[in-house]
Amino acid sequence: MAGTFREERYMRTNRRFGVLQSGCVLGLVLACGLAHGDPYDPPAGYYNSVTGTGATLKASIRTAISAGFISRSYGDARFALPVIDRDPNNSNNVILVYNAQSVSSAWDSGITWNREHTWPESYGNTSTSAPQYSDLHMLRPCNSSVNSSRGNDAYGLGSSSLWDPTMAGSTIQYRGECSRAIFYAATRYGDPAGSITAGNFVVAESGWGTGISKMGQLSYMLKWHFENPVDERERKRNQTVYSSALNPTYYQNNRNPFVDHPEWIWAIWGSQPNNSTLYVGGAPAPDGSSSQNIVYGPVIVGAPAFTAQNVTLNKIGSTPTTYDISVAGAVTCSPSGPRQAFAYNPLSRTLTVGVTTSGIGAYSGTVSIDNTDLTSGGAGQGVNDANDTVSVVATILDHASPSLAAAAAVTSQTIDFGSVGRNSGVYTLPASVWNRSATAGLTAGLDMDSVVGVGTPASSTTVIGTNLLPASNIAEGGAVLGQVSLDSSQPAGSYQVVYTITTSDQNIPGAIARPSLTLTVVGTIVASCPGDLNGDQFVDDADFVLFSAAYDLYDCSSGSMPAGCPSDLNSDGFVEDGDFVIFAGAYDQFLCP
Repeated sequence: MAGTFREERYMRTNRRFGVLQSGCVLGLVLACGLAHGDPYDPPAGYYNSVTGTGATLKASIRTAISAGFISRSYGDARFALPVIDRDPNNSNNVILVYNAQSVSSAWDSGITWNREHTWPESYGNTSTSAPQYSDLHMLRPCNSSVNSSRGNDAYGLGSSSLWDPTMAGSTIQYRGECSRAIFYAATRYGDPAGSITAGNFVVAESGWGTGISKMGQLSYMLKWHFENPVDERERKRNQTVYSSALNPTYYQNNRNPFVDHPEWIWAIWGSQPNNSTLYVGGAPAPDGSSSQNIVYGPVIVGAPAFTAQNVTLNKIGSTPTTYDISVAGAVTCSPSGPRQAFAYNPLSRTLTVGVTTSGIGAYSGTVSIDNTDLTSGGAGQGVNDANDTVSVVATILDHASPSLAAAAAVTSQTIDFGSVGRNSGVYTLPASVWNRSATAGLTAGLDMDSVVGVGTPASSTTVIGTNLLPASNIAEGGAVLGQVSLDSSQPAGSYQVVYTITTSDQNIPGAIARPSLTLTVVGTIVASCPGDLNGDQFVDDADFVLFSAAYDLYDCSSGSMPAGCPSDLNSDGFVEDGDFVIFAGAYDQFLCP
């Protein structure tokens, strides 16, 4: 599968060998260790010489894990195993194989614990001076009576002559771990005979016995390998056997390759080319690729955190396989990481995929699933199974930013029509509500929830109006472009309407009320002929009564005059002689137009 973990290997294979023939992968190249930055990873270059599949792969692995090997004695194991299998919760104890008991690590001549050969001594492992006899990848601390009960049984189920590596009540699953120890032994000390030392260790389905260098049961060990993939505890053990830093006195300076690269087991011992296909979503494409999208939001800052979603990872095909899950960007995935596995036949499991956020922003990430098997039964299978991806996007918006102007944050504004002649028409001026950008490209839409006008005097609402109405989801940088109007057909006087415009964020999670806007609209209607104080189109005695009531009694700023101070005919703020001259000149002289 081409991708984060697999693509480099696959492309390197194509360059060097042209791998695909008759539905199988031939001469597949693997290079270097996994690049995960894990403290238990092999050092860079440790597996650079590893290549191929089948016997070629097995031989190249043997070469890699034999280089620099330091053979420790069987006696050394008494003191090495307490370091390698130390109880992480009690440094004075050692964890025993099969039953996972924690006991004192002090050596007492095998009373509390002794040294268990995962590959039995009687099955061709009898030479106490040979390195396989005391290989620390193959030896385990064990309860003496449990060791005796196991005897030389092969690993498997269904017969009294087979041994289940995980005993009832054990808190540790040893089936996969012990299987990988056997595969290690068959690789390090197996065919061709004499390549390392005397012996020809073979993993078989049957035929083992005293003096025969065979061990099984192969079908169970393959099954257990995939059902119980490598965990952190096993990887730490592998590193401790290898590392002079973790085990300065008894380090062995070589690794179990199947802990580092579990995909190599099927490439050597698998019964057929791998026919597995992994996919997410509806169904895989012919090349095995698949994809699924998860979209979070948009929401507004302060909304509840995004909830992780479940994604089903499916496997079709009869063969087991291994796979890696990598994450990039702001995405999270559980489980993630390398060395995961599916066992035989179609299966599925749930991935929990989420996103990491830190406030306002646009977030994205990708989960990549890489089928890491080395062989292929056909297009879209095994090594030819293209990457599967889960793409995640999430958007957290800033709050909307209401304003009565585009260029600046304006929450109150006055629009003045000034003085207009009575019956001179309907006047309009622009009035708009904007949603200014609070965070560029990440500002929530704006809702205008209500527009309410209050007039002074109350009749002002019949003179002054607006076409601004409630609106939803005004986009960032957008506006409702409206207007206000003044109808001069109404009686002369001064008018004012104060509009309160309530706003809020668009109706998505995190929305809250936003600042209200105050729009004040004023205007004065003046009579079309001076002196027509009652607006009846004549300047007569009735107007004189009104004028004389106001004459020389108070000034227009006192607040006690009628709206607009209509008797102030020269607009100087007072009703006095100057106004009388104007009134007298108009009195009973004409009919107002």
